[in-house]
Amino acid sequence: MTYNTSEIMQAAWKNTKVMMKVMGYWPRQLRKVFAAQLKFAWKAAKKATGAGILTAKEISFQIMRLECKDTLQTSDFKKLDDLRTQQRAAWEREATTTKMAA
Repeated sequence: MTYNTSEIMQAAWKNTKVMMKVMGYWPRQLRKVFAAQLKFAWKAAKKATGAGILTAKEISFQIMRLECKDTLQTSDFKKLDDLRTQQRAAWEREATTTKMAA
């Protein structure tokens, strides 16, 4: 998977300039704001290319890892619910792509 790093950096700088002006950050905070915007730009690029989408098998593995823990915290239960929702969506997505391929 290849990404256009130039576009990612340009988007990050554009968003940084907007955030600095709108939120009234000090110039010394530029580094932190840019780091956050760069993370968001990379996430957006990965999401746009579909690299951030997990398969049903990968999600099942994550569910199994959580269920095998000795003790579950409240956050673990919420994560399990989210993973199960993602798993259902992945099953539907994979079912439709296999129907289209056939």
